[in-house]
Amino acid sequence: MATTPDVVRERIASICASAPFGFTQAVTPFDFSKQPAGQIDQVFRVTQDADRVIGGLNYTEDRTDVVEIWLARKQSAAANAAYTQLLADAAALRSAVIRDGSTGGGDYAVPDEGHGMRIQHDPGFEYAVLRVSLAVNYEVQH
Repeated sequence: MATTPDVVRERIASICASAPFGFTQAVTPFDFSKQPAGQIDQVFRVTQDADRVIGGLNYTEDRTDVVEIWLARKQSAAANAAYTQLLADAAALRSAVIRDGSTGGGDYAVPDEGHGMRIQHDPGFEYAVLRVSLAVNYEVQH
């Protein structure tokens, strides 16, 4: 079934916001800078960039985008525990998105290649940021 990029992005955002995660969506999808300091823990945002497009018939195309899930977690004095939790979050989020796509709920697929994960902490910030990258393939109707 054909879909659109915004529907795929919102579907993945709904996974992050629902059980078992229950994360809060960031104020802006561009970064965490507008997020109130006291409300940065377990806040996520989802970004999406076009990667490959293959034209189809009847105004359709097969599209693969790179979807990135960004998750901020406060680390306070427990940086090692926060890092370990972000590693667990990465595996759980990746599995949840793959499962959602493969069971038909999201009308997309996550190919075996194109996965990535990075944890970053900028000096002076009270939180660390996880970035999970996934290739997401779906059919678009124009």
